[in-house]
Amino acid sequence: MSQIPPNQPGPHNGQYDSQTQQFHHNGNGQAPPRKTGKKKWALGCLGLLVLVILLFAGCAALFGGGNDDAAPVSNETSSATATENPVETPSATSEAATESNTESVTEAPGPAVAEEAPSEEPAEPTEAPQPTPEESAVASDQPLGDTGADSAETEQDEDSGSTPLSQQNAVDKAESYLQYSAFSRTGLIEQLEFEGFSPEDATLAVDSLDVDYGEQAKKKAEDYIDYSAFSRSGLIEQLEFEDFSPEDSAAAVDSLSIDYNEQAAKKAQEYLDSSSFSRSGLIDQLVFEGFTQEQATYGAGQTGL
Repeated sequence: MSQIPPNQPGPHNGQYDSQTQQFHHNGNGQAPPRKTGKKKWALGCLGLLVLVILLFAGCAALFGGGNDDAAPVSNETSSATATENPVETPSATSEAATESNTESVTEAPGPAVAEEAPSEEPAEPTEAPQPTPEESAVASDQPLGDTGADSAETEQDEDSGSTPLSQQNAVDKAESYLQYSAFSRTGLIEQLEFEGFSPEDATLAVDSLDVDYGEQAKKKAEDYIDYSAFSRSGLIEQLEFEDFSPEDSAAAVDSLSIDYNEQAAKKAQEYLDSSSFSRSGLIDQLVFEGFTQEQATYGAGQTGL
């Protein structure tokens, strides 16, 4: 048993010692009776509090239940109202507005309505308007005012056989060739084809020209005589090689004044310039070239053999 400090008074009999957690008995050895008044008061307060809570809860349930019953009625009423009176869509509103305006126009006093109901009778077919000359010119991509003139010129060109551009170019080229050289008909056509013209254009171009091929053969014979020596037969053969006809070739050669003795002498000198010949061999070569025996002998004699 703990001791009580001397500076503190000890517990009285029948009192509870908080330090030793024991009751001190009184003199007769019995514990003092416990006090129960505070405990009862506390229990009473607790019961009163529970009663107040229950009272408030009951009131709240009473008033709250009334509101809950009224709320479903209000919701049902609003849903029923919404079902009976649906919200009108914009299209329905516009149709109603249109009908209202139509009724107001129909009922309004005043002059008769300008629009009349369409007739049930079918409309008579109307003739399509005929296009004007201007519209016809636009539709056919022709300039205005030149339709008749252009068509007339086109018909005139067709009647007169207008020359296509490619053929006209061939004609121009053929004329330029004939200005500085002589050609047979076949030779001129071949020359145009060599220049890239089609056989058709070349042939048509040459045949469209007025050419004296006998004169062309004479010019060609003169060209040959200017730079080489020929016998009569040799010159005719050369012209035929150029596609002149035998008649035109012979006529051209015979139309020229040619000294064939002098031609034999020139030809003999040409052979000697390029090779060596005996007198008889040179005479034989000149005869082979178409000169006569007399002409060949004269030519070989002019060279000194």
